[in-house]
Amino acid sequence: MKIHPQTIYKGQQPAFVVLPIQEYHALISTVQDLEDIQEIKQHIEEDGETFPLEVVLALSEGKNPIKVYREYRGISQTALASKVNVSKQYISQLETGERQGTSKVLKSIAKALTLNLEDIVLS
Repeated sequence: MKIHPQTIYKGQQPAFVVLPIQEYHALISTVQDLEDIQEIKQHIEEDGETFPLEVVLALSEGKNPIKVYREYRGISQTALASKVNVSKQYISQLETGERQGTSKVLKSIAKALTLNLEDIVLS
């Protein structure tokens, strides 16, 4: 990308730079890409967990995060219910949206799935 700026001076000092709008948008896009790359590097350096594309797509399609992560971890509803000390039906109701779940149960589910609470709470 070749940038064609126009510099506007106030006295002898440069005061403003004017860019064609397409170049401005390209510059903003590049900056956002660099910010994304920095976030990814930081995540990797902090040993953050990454997930396969199928998990990310399922979540982006609005599928229930408890179900998505539970299936990704290979845990049955019965096994998760046992770890959290609730019934299988309770887990099923959470996954279908019939039930909201208490903060205590949701925290336990997150812990059982080795996730943060924010990962499983629908926004």
